[in-house]
Amino acid sequence: MKLLKFAPLALVALASLPVQAVEKSILVYADVDPTLELLQSDGSALPPSMEMNYLPGAGLQPTRLGTRVFSNDTDKDMTIRLITSPVLANMTNPASTAVPLSVTFGGRALSTTGVALSAADLFPGGDPTSGSIEQMLEIKQTTVGAIANAGRYEGIVSLVLTQQP
Repeated sequence: MKLLKFAPLALVALASLPVQAVEKSILVYADVDPTLELLQSDGSALPPSMEMNYLPGAGLQPTRLGTRVFSNDTDKDMTIRLITSPVLANMTNPASTAVPLSVTFGGRALSTTGVALSAADLFPGGDPTSGSIEQMLEIKQTTVGAIANAGRYEGIVSLVLTQQP
């Protein structure tokens, strides 16, 4: 009986102890197009950023990434284009001259008007599950050479891949 008298007191004592907890939230997202996707050659998503190394006196070194096109209709031709002409702007010294970039996809120079991609060239086997043959995405300094001003340069390369009707 004596034990039952102390049970409520023990419960109150335990409830008054500080509780430590941590809560985490993770944003999960997916951009879905049921007909078309551009992924890395290994099937993973394109990286959100790519670093271009700078060689003093020589300029920015090109950055490359192997990609594959995935489509549910490997008989349809495609077009790939840039949304805008990409440049690197100096974030630490905005008055500096921007550095124009050139982008190629599978060896084809990209522009805002677009480049045609033949389904027969992309999918010679016609298997949509394995994706297209590898297409190298390359980003480089348009006019290779030294950059006059120091700083962190940033820019965005935005691509649009569309499938012909």
